[in-house]
Amino acid sequence: MRILLIGLLGISVLAVAAAFFIFRQESGGGMLGREIDHYWEVGEFDLTDQHGERYSSEALKGKVWLANFMFTSCPAECPVLTRQLDLVRMKLGPRRDVAYVSFSVDPQNDTPERLKAFSEAYGPDPNWSLLTGEMEVMTEVVRSQFLQPLTREVSGDDPETNNIYHSNLILVIDGEGSVRYYCDGLDQRAANSLSRVVEVLLKEARS
Repeated sequence: MRILLIGLLGISVLAVAAAFFIFRQESGGGMLGREIDHYWEVGEFDLTDQHGERYSSEALKGKVWLANFMFTSCPAECPVLTRQLDLVRMKLGPRRDVAYVSFSVDPQNDTPERLKAFSEAYGPDPNWSLLTGEMEVMTEVVRSQFLQPLTREVSGDDPETNNIYHSNLILVIDGEGSVRYYCDGLDQRAANSLSRVVEVLLKEARS
């Protein structure tokens, strides 16, 4: 399966963001008074996780969570995006108020069993959910709720040969379901910036 990952292209709401967040540094060189914008509300969804169980957005209320888009047969980029989530998990450590959600852009092939097998390489984590569902539902979630590009081109009778064009962004969503930050998941600095934003939002939620 050939793939091409795209981020901001054609997504006008993302293009207006000149900066993802603003850090005001105190004189001592530390971080103080961090401000993070609100972009848009993701809305509700009801899908199936890697254990074959129902998973809805209700499970994420009150948590800061990260979202990415992937599929299990992706040979290169998707493992990199997943690795970034894994790095954030290691940086933040186990927390009940932080969750990680990976949305399959190839639900036709990504059964719960395949998603579970894919996740096993990164170790078990009750706070990481890999989600799939009906093709139309997954497409609606990615395009209309996360405002991310997603295109599938049928190139033959075998669905494994289809081309999938999707986003390489990783997003951070707050406990109210509002997108607060996003970055290129292929950037080697992504895990650091994502971790810092999560920490800021956790402090915001406690204040």
